Amino acid sequence: MKKQISIKKIAQEANVSNATVSLVLNGKDKEGRVSKATAEKVRKIAKDLSYEPNHLARGLRMGKSNTIGLIVADISNPFFATLAFHIQEYAEKFGYSVIITNTNESDEKFDKILQVLFRQQVDGLIIVPTENSIKSVEKLIERKIPLVLLDRWFTELQTCHVVIENYQVSRKAVQYLVDNDCKKIALFSYKMNLPHMTERRRGYEDVMKKEGLYDENLIKEVNYISIEEDIRKSMDDLFTSQEGDKIDGIFFATNSISMIGIKYMLENKIKILKDVKIVCFDKSDAFDFAKFNIPYVLQPIPEMGRMAVEVLINQIGNGVITPSKIELFAKLIEK
Repeated sequence: MKKQISIKKIAQEANVSNATVSLVLNGKDKEGRVSKATAEKVRKIAKDLSYEPNHLARGLRMGKSNTIGLIVADISNPFFATLAFHIQEYAEKFGYSVIITNTNESDEKFDKILQVLFRQQVDGLIIVPTENSIKSVEKLIERKIPLVLLDRWFTELQTCHVVIENYQVSRKAVQYLVDNDCKKIALFSYKMNLPHMTERRRGYEDVMKKEGLYDENLIKEVNYISIEEDIRKSMDDLFTSQEGDKIDGIFFATNSISMIGIKYMLENKIKILKDVKIVCFDKSDAFDFAKFNIPYVLQPIPEMGRMAVEVLINQIGNGVITPSKIELFAKLIEK
């Protein structure tokens, strides 16, 4: 392993004090009244010696690590993977590194991850919370830890959160199916009571009731830990056990659910958009390889990541945490 070049070594080579080298390398040579010639000499020697600053040591001295902890629910989900990518890209523009962690929707893992991130001395947190992590988040608020909730939030807590307007875009998605002659429309969603999911269900229910098509038996809720088994069982129920009119429409409330549902339909020779029309929440790259155009809800993922980073860095920089809600709008892509 290559030995770390120290400020002391550069000072010896330049025949100046350690303090002078520190001022130059931290861009404070003018403030410290270091001559232009000396500053250029120090920078050249540092470059020739391939000096790399020890950010951890510097962070400890300044009480900052210039790192952000990001907690997502399921990094295998393209939505969260893309969100993490944009958060990392944008944070780097502010000189921050991002430690990306994944809970797999486990409350126990959520708490363990928090402890790991605290040991890494992160300056703040961007969190996609698990369903029952409210008490853990509440403790973070009480400790005045800079944090932003992303995609999901708790109505009971006063926090900064960046989310999308789920209700109206879900109404549009279901109305699209109704307007395309669907009469028996199923909803597939996660079995959870976080607002983002309940708002998507509410959007579905309100349109179905308005159109006189509501049937609670068409609502299928699946568990994250048994997602594939639950979806296949529910699909079997819809396509083989239904009496009377056949299912002719499905609104998939998440990307991960939609991919398993589409796979089931293809395996069972159910003609998508002909036998059953569908709308998916989020676009999957797999849609690009399909022989048919799948309508989907497009979330503003880059903007969600950007806003989360900006809000968090403002908290870190100002030392003030003022609860706020940033609600962005998604749109239905009909194709």
